[in-house]
Parts: sequence; structure tokens; C-alpha cells
Amino acid sequence: MVRLTLCALLLAACVTPARAHLCNDVFAQAKDNLAVKVDIRDGQLRIAQQASFRVYLLNTMDRDIVNINLEVKSDEFTGQVAPSTDWKSFPLLKAVKAGGQKQFFTVTLQRKPGIADGKYKISLRLFNGQNASQEFKSVDLENAADLIALPRAKGIKIDGQAQPAEWENAAICTDFYTHGTAGGKGKFAENHKADAQVRVRMLADESNLYCLVNFQGGADAEADEAVMYLAPTSADAPVAVTFNRLTGKVAVEKEGVAIESAASADKSAIECRIPRALLGGQAAKAFCANFTRTLTEGQAKTVTYWRGNAYSVRDPIIFGQFRFAE
Repeated sequence: MVRLTLCALLLAACVTPARAHLCNDVFAQAKDNLAVKVDIRDGQLRIAQQASFRVYLLNTMDRDIVNINLEVKSDEFTGQVAPSTDWKSFPLLKAVKAGGQKQFFTVTLQRKPGIADGKYKISLRLFNGQNASQEFKSVDLENAADLIALPRAKGIKIDGQAQPAEWENAAICTDFYTHGTAGGKGKFAENHKADAQVRVRMLADESNLYCLVNFQGGADAEADEAVMYLAPTSADAPVAVTFNRLTGKVAVEKEGVAIESAASADKSAIECRIPRALLGGQAAKAFCANFTRTLTEGQAKTVTYWRGNAYSVRDPIIFGQFRFAE
């Protein structure tokens, strides 16, 4: 086990006995809304004799984070970590709603002598630096990278008549959720599985990204839109592609980009073809993507998320990282 200092995650409220009850809020919020992302620029997570990568953090909780440690658990590796020189407030990690931004550490792993090649289990455990038994979040390295293989497209027709044979091998993005306080006033915000879901299937070839967006629920909606946010890398500003269930139309917020699309007869499914120029070109090995759905019924407007929440939905550091097939 290698213990590495990483970032800030214990609130001052937790170390004040009179307010210790607030700690439950901190731990619960951190599970959902402290983003921990291993940034993989070439679409592969390689751990050979040595590996170096960035671990990004984004605090989308409702309060600042002031102290945390990280344990890197591995039987095969030793490691070193260094905070970014631009992280002036280290070890404070401010909440996005209070003006906080993403920060990162550079992590370097070194394989121990005598360890053979293979697939290794490497875990990241975030814990209270003043009480190591209190865990905020634990993720393995592979999940923190959030890498999703994107199968090759074959014979897809953009005609609004999606066939199982066309899309059966596609990568699928689903399990959208809402973010808010379910328990009433004074409760902390957390994630809850959405009633009206979206299923997004994706494939790609040398020139295009193909998407099939399936809307579930929302039959009585006055407005219903799913948005795909696309960025070539986590350092790029995303471009939004909007799928309108009521009209069956697709729109992109970037001028000069043409997207071919077609909707099913009931408009619950929309197919489209997006040029890879929007994703960094044909030479790009990976890209970042996120999704939301905004449903308006009467006076109620509900936004659901695939990754992140209202504070982070357009920040590619919380997006899934999709890797093109070789």
C-alpha cells in the first residue's frame, strides 16, 4: 500500500464536535459529487514498468473541501504524487458554486522489482486525513479513467428506422439521474435515478460518429430535449448537440458543422451522423462526451444527467472518455 497526499476533502464542520452531525452530509455528497478522473489523452490506460498521468478533482458539492489524503493500494507498484504548481490554494479545494475550479495531481507509478507483466489492481481511496477510518470515496484506477470502447460501425443507415443488426454492438450510455434534495429543506443534495430515462447508443468509423438516442417516458411533455456534449479532450470547450423529441430534429451549436439525422415515426428515437472533425479529426484516438435531458411538464422543468450535475455538466473532466476502435 502506498499512501499519497492528494487533495482536500474534509470540511471544517467535521472537526468541530458541536457540529459533528454535518459530517454525514460530507461523506454522502462526496460519493456522488466529488469528481475524481484519471485523464487518458490517447484512449488507453497503460501500466508497464512505469506510468505517469494526471488525476483531476472537481468539487461539485455544496461547500468547500479543506483536507484529504489518498491511499493508492497496489501490491505491484510504488508511487509518487505532486500537486499542480497552478493549484495556489492547495490543499483547499473550493466548491464550483463558490468559484472553485478543477485541480490536478501528477501521479507516477513504478513497478516493483520482480513483478511480471499482467493486469494489475490499483485502487484509489480518499479518506479523512485526521481519521483514516473515515472514507469519503474509493475507486479503482480503471473506473476513475471512465474509458469506454467505441465499436466500429458497419452498414448504418440514417433513416429513422434503427435496426437491431445495425446497433447491437454499440456502446450504450444510460442510467440518467436527477441531482437535488429529496428530503426537504436542510438536506444535502444527492443523486436519484431518473424516472424518464434516455438510452444513447454510439458507434464510429474512420469519418463519423453514429448516435441513436432513445427517449423513454415524457409522453405528456411540453418540451423534451436531450443534449450531447462533445469535446476532443478534457482541455477543450465542449460543443452541444441537441436532440428534440417533439420535433425529431437535431441541432449543433457550432457553425459550419452539418449533422445528418432522421427520427422514427413517433420521434422517440433519433439517429444521427456526426463528422469526426468535431472530435479532433480522423487521427484522434479518443474523445470526451456527456449527456443531459431536459423535460418540461406543466410548470415543472426537470434536468437529468449522465455524468455530473448543474455545476459540472459542461466540464469535460467529468465526461466519459470514449476510445475509437483501432
